[in-house]
Amino acid sequence: MLATLGEKPFDDENWVFEPKYDGYRVLALCDGDGGVMLYSRNFLSFDKVYASVREQLESIDHACLLDGEVVVENKKGASDFQLLQQYQKSGKGELKYYVFDLLNLESNDTTALPLVKRKELLKLLLAKQKFKNIFYSEHIVQKGIRYYEQAMKKGWEGIMAKRADSPYQVDRRSKDWVKLKITQEEEAVIGGITAPQGSRQHFGSLLLGAYDEHGDLVYTGNCGTGFDTKALAELYNKFKTLFTDKSPFVNQVKLRNEIQWLKPKLVCQVKFTEWTDDNSMRHPVYMGLRVDKKATEVIREKPVDMTKITAKATSKKPAAVKEKSKQAASVATKEKAEAKSIEVKVGRAVLKLTNPQKIYWPDEKITKGEMVNYYAEIAPVILPYLKDRPESMHRFPNGISAPSFYQKDLDIATVPDWLHSEKVYSDSNKDTIDYLICNDKETLMYMANLGCIEIHPWNSRITALDKPDWLVIDLDPDDISFTEVVKCAQVTKKVFDKLGMECYCKTSGATGLHIFAPLGAKYEYDVVRNFAQLVARQVHEQLPDTTSLERQPRNRKGKIYVDFLQNSRGQTLAAPYSLRPRPGAPVSTPLEWSEVNAKLDPKNFTMKNIFKRLDKKGDLWKGVIGKGNDLKKAFKLIETTT
Repeated sequence: MLATLGEKPFDDENWVFEPKYDGYRVLALCDGDGGVMLYSRNFLSFDKVYASVREQLESIDHACLLDGEVVVENKKGASDFQLLQQYQKSGKGELKYYVFDLLNLESNDTTALPLVKRKELLKLLLAKQKFKNIFYSEHIVQKGIRYYEQAMKKGWEGIMAKRADSPYQVDRRSKDWVKLKITQEEEAVIGGITAPQGSRQHFGSLLLGAYDEHGDLVYTGNCGTGFDTKALAELYNKFKTLFTDKSPFVNQVKLRNEIQWLKPKLVCQVKFTEWTDDNSMRHPVYMGLRVDKKATEVIREKPVDMTKITAKATSKKPAAVKEKSKQAASVATKEKAEAKSIEVKVGRAVLKLTNPQKIYWPDEKITKGEMVNYYAEIAPVILPYLKDRPESMHRFPNGISAPSFYQKDLDIATVPDWLHSEKVYSDSNKDTIDYLICNDKETLMYMANLGCIEIHPWNSRITALDKPDWLVIDLDPDDISFTEVVKCAQVTKKVFDKLGMECYCKTSGATGLHIFAPLGAKYEYDVVRNFAQLVARQVHEQLPDTTSLERQPRNRKGKIYVDFLQNSRGQTLAAPYSLRPRPGAPVSTPLEWSEVNAKLDPKNFTMKNIFKRLDKKGDLWKGVIGKGNDLKKAFKLIETTT
C-alpha cells in the first residue's frame, strides 16, 4: 500500500500518526519455523543485505507477513538514508527494522481489518519476542499538528497520517495513508549526465526527472553535489551501459555543458531546499541509488489539502462510512486473493513467478517462493556446473508430496524467447530433443518456478557432447546402513589414489554418495565408462559382501550398487548444490574427504544451512571442472593391479 503526499499537518480523531522513516520499505515473510524471506516492494530479495534483520525475525513462532522499514539512525536517533547507503557498501552502522503493519497471520488474510485492529495484533505478535533491533512502530491518535512539530525538533523526515479504520489496499496509492514531509526529499529518475569540469572526473552532474500523469518523463533539474570520488567512478560504470543518443525527457533541457543522455533506468534519492515556480528542484543533493523502485514508479506528486478530505469524511453519516470501508476491504481482499503471481526483473528478463506461497516441503512449511529464492542466491555457485550442459528437470508442480515428472524436451513455442535451448539427437527416442541450457541466474529461477526441485545436468557440454568433463561413481544403497556407504566411498577413494587420480565426493542429497573424477573433456564416453567399470570392479572385489555391480535392483537387495553406467551419453545426476525432494530440504553437498567418516549424515546439509557452510569452506567442487586426470596413465596402472 502506498501513501499520498499531503500539503500540511492536521488534527482528526479518526486518524493516527506515525513517524515517516527514511530507509527501505521491506516486507518480511515468516513461516513460524525459523524461515524468513525479506523483500522490497518490487520483490527484490533483501535476505543477504539485511541478514541481521532476517536472523532476528527467525525467532517469530507464528507464520506472518510484516510490512515495515529498514533504517540506520544518526546520533540524534533519526533515520538517515545516506547512512543506510553507507551500511550497504561497508557494513558500518546498526540496522533497525520498524514494523508498522500486519498483512497475514497464520494463513489468515488481515488486509481487510481496520488499521488499528491490524496494529493491535502486530503489537501482540512482536511483544512475545525479545528483539534487539526489531521495533513496533508506535502511533498517536488525533494530534497530527503537535506530532509534526515534535518530529521537526527531532530531525525526522516527516510523519505518516493513516485513517484508523482503513483496510490495507494492496498495491494502491491511497488517500487513507498520507505522508507529510518535513525535509524535502524525492526519488528521481536519472536521464543524463553532464561532462566533468576542472579536476572532477567521470561526470559533472546528474540530469533528473519524474514521470507526469501522461507517462512522460519530465526534467526536474540537475544535481552536481553529494558525490565523492568513489561514487563518481561507481556511478559512471553503471551509466556506461545506458548511454543513448536520444533525450528521455519530454521537455527541452538547456544547459551549457555537454550532455550524455541515458536510458531512464536508474532511480536515485535526492534532498533539496524547495520546488521552484518552473517545477524544478532547487539545490538538489545526491543521497544514493534506490534499488527498490522502478523508474516508471517515480511520479511527481502534487500535495493534497487534507483539511478538505477530512472535512468530507466527518460530514458523512456513520453508515455511509462503514459501507465505504466494507467495499474497500472487499476490493483489497479480492485483489489479495487474485495475486497468485509476482513479476521480478532478473538480469535481462522479467520473470513471472507463480504461486510463491504454495507449500513445497509440508513438514518444514517451506514454500515454492523460498525454493526460488534459494536458487537465486545459490546461482553464482551452482551455475559453473550447469553452464552449457543440457538439463533434465525433475519437476514437482505441487511439492514433494505430490506426483512429479522429468522434463527434457522444451515446448519452444511456449517458453520465453530469451531462454537458451539446444537440439540434441536422442538414440533412444529416435528424435531430436530441445534441451534447456542454463547459463544464467534468470534461467535458473525460471526452472525453479516450473517446480524443478532437482536439476540434472549432462556430464558433457554442448561444445563437446561426446566427451564428459568427469567420471562418476554413484554409490546407491539398498536397505543398508549409511556407514557402509561411507566405507565404500573410502575404498573408492583409495582405488583412485593408487591410480594417481584426483576425485571428489558429495552427498547425493538422499541416501547415497557421488564420487567424481575430473577429466577435462578429453575422452569419449565409451572410454570413460569402460574405465569406470574397472574402478567399480576393484571396489566390489574389496567389499564383496556389501557392494554389487548388478543393474537389476532385485539382484542387489541389501547392498550398495556401485553404478558406473552413469558414464553414458545422456545420463544425469543431481548437480552439486541441487535441492532434493526429501524431508528437510536436503542439498547435494560437496564434501572434504576428511568429512567422509562414520559421523557423516547427509540430512545435515540443507537449504537452511548451506550458505553458512559456503561462507566457511567455500566451493569444494571447483576441481571437478579443472584440468582433469590423465586416463592413459591410469589405464596402465590399473592393468598392473588387475
